[in-house]
Amino acid sequence: MKITSIELSVLESPYAYGMADEATDSRGPKYALIVKVNTDEGISGIADCDSHPHIMKTLIDAPTYIAGFCEGLKHAVIGKNPWEYDKIWSDMYRASFYHGRRGAAIHAMSAIDVCLWDIIGKAARQPVSVMLGARNHERITAYASTLFRPTPEGMKEAVRKYRDLGFKAMKFGWGVVTEDPRKAVKLVEAAREEAGQEMDIMIDGMWTSDVKLAIQIVKELERYNVFFVEEPLKSDNLEGYRKLSNAVNARIACGEQLGGLYEYRQLITEGDVDVIQPDITRAGGLTETRKLVTMVEQAGKLLIPHAWTSDILTAASLHLNAYQLNPVFQEFCTNDTPLSRDLVLNPLRLEADGTLQVPGGPGLGVELNEEAVRKYTTDYVLITA
Repeated sequence: MKITSIELSVLESPYAYGMADEATDSRGPKYALIVKVNTDEGISGIADCDSHPHIMKTLIDAPTYIAGFCEGLKHAVIGKNPWEYDKIWSDMYRASFYHGRRGAAIHAMSAIDVCLWDIIGKAARQPVSVMLGARNHERITAYASTLFRPTPEGMKEAVRKYRDLGFKAMKFGWGVVTEDPRKAVKLVEAAREEAGQEMDIMIDGMWTSDVKLAIQIVKELERYNVFFVEEPLKSDNLEGYRKLSNAVNARIACGEQLGGLYEYRQLITEGDVDVIQPDITRAGGLTETRKLVTMVEQAGKLLIPHAWTSDILTAASLHLNAYQLNPVFQEFCTNDTPLSRDLVLNPLRLEADGTLQVPGGPGLGVELNEEAVRKYTTDYVLITA
């Protein structure tokens, strides 16, 4: 089997990102990138990518500057056998060495890598979780992933909404707590008051540079039994994360912005956070996050994948969770936008017990909604060499 072409579709939502006053939930994401890798046997793999689509398109389709060392990822992929995903990953990493082998380059690599796993799963007629080496679980508990409401009453209303939908856990992030991290305490107090003790609550996005302030706020939040506090500090502040983690009892989570095992090893050893949160389409794809599962387990940490875009990424994350021995949660984005729910023909559905079924079909187990992709595509390229 050989890879013959790569298709890139940049999609644009009719809505701006954020929480509009009249919206029932977040309107993000504004843009999306759908990557499709095609083979000479008629099998294609798909992925979306939680990064800037226009930058991803350039990184994949760029011409050669220095052969094998500084060129678009297409040169490391087309003509290769998708079963050799490790070799392709290494070739892509080397191809981006001079223009930034980490960061955005790994994001683009990640999307292609997910496509490869989708291809080999379809070729073997097995789910990706089986191809990873273990399908240890059929269902994963989901948490509703949403934005902070600006008032305590808004928080209570949101808790009622997600509880009625069947969620047993929820995460609130960003918005007013990024502007003033102190506001998180009263908002979480209201959420816990409405939720009782039956639901898990997580929070995200305070993003302060003041480590002592973060310690103070997290200690106050511990009274409301938060399952984890995500990114109370900026992700590069590893020394700050170590000080924070060692000063509080609540779990501290970080990792969605990182790319590659080198950065995750630093987060684990230097930051000493409790929960590692790789986004598969930023962290290096399934090839890299499969290895990260072992690293995290050996360090005695938890791995909870970040998944904020469409059901394609959520499906890939469910397969990674199914591969884990002890998965905890699957992030399930509640975005009110067509770029979240409309991109596959078989959308993921929350079960009555608050779980998501790990797709059981070949590959990722979700099928691209070509009509929806065409409807929202504003830029398309077919790369054949």
